[in-house]
Amino acid sequence: MTEEKAKQLLQKYLNGEANSAEIKQVEDWYAQLDNADKKVPQDRKTALREQLLSNIQSAISEKKNKWPSLLYSPLFKIAATILMIVSAGLVYWIVNNQPIAASMQIVTTTNAAEHKKILLADGSEIILEPSSKISYPSKFNGKIREITLTEGEAFFDIAHDENYPFQIKLASKLAVKVLGTSFRIKAYQASKKVEVTVATGKVAVQQQDKILGILTKNQRLLYNEETKQSSRNRIEKNTVVAIVFDGASLKEVAKRLEYIYNVEIILKDTSLSTLKTTATFNSTQSPAEILDIICSLHHLKYRTIEKDKIFKVYK
Repeated sequence: MTEEKAKQLLQKYLNGEANSAEIKQVEDWYAQLDNADKKVPQDRKTALREQLLSNIQSAISEKKNKWPSLLYSPLFKIAATILMIVSAGLVYWIVNNQPIAASMQIVTTTNAAEHKKILLADGSEIILEPSSKISYPSKFNGKIREITLTEGEAFFDIAHDENYPFQIKLASKLAVKVLGTSFRIKAYQASKKVEVTVATGKVAVQQQDKILGILTKNQRLLYNEETKQSSRNRIEKNTVVAIVFDGASLKEVAKRLEYIYNVEIILKDTSLSTLKTTATFNSTQSPAEILDIICSLHHLKYRTIEKDKIFKVYK
């Protein structure tokens, strides 16, 4: 049912012209409003409050002269409430309980000799390898950025965002969860094996509620779909990833390096946080090497403790 037909049905209900089946449908919609309303973001509720008030006042005004007694009828309240929500265009169409502005799912495939570079809405990049298939939204909504690697192999360079974790779902029912890092997934269904290799940062490989492994730089997890067994090892060679800072504050630089290298960086003076950095490094460089260059740019110093796991930056 389209939104226009829904409005027509609601108008029939208000006019007392709906049959028993149509009356039940409208009342079922009304019963679902509390659940649907919980899914509406708070900022949308606030923005629509005045519009809803205006709509109900208009609805009452239109019916006031014709059916004064109807204004106090529970049926009128039900229909008027639903009509307001449909007219105001809240997040969910009552007719099918689907998002009005749901992000379109994009499906990308490659043939046996093709590579494709995909840029996601959040700035993340994906290199899709031959004979592969992936689906992703045109725009991420909600608290989790989620995509699906249906078949094949891809290298992911995920934009870091602590507030919105990234998740890749696989046909094998595994999921790879990250905040922002770079890694490769190989999951051809014919082989019955899944391989996850981390270039930078940290990822968790999960099977439903069970964590199969948490991987850091140069670590690989192998999972056999037939035996349901997994193993981890370390690799010597990995994909080289660029680490680019384009006018980022030193605080932002520190946070990103912490995640990429699984280290802690302490800025001893809060005034250092706002210093801007424009430079390009790569994942073959150590955090000490990168900090050495950044500190020289800003005439700063640093020292390490706990075997290069903690770096303290100071003037």
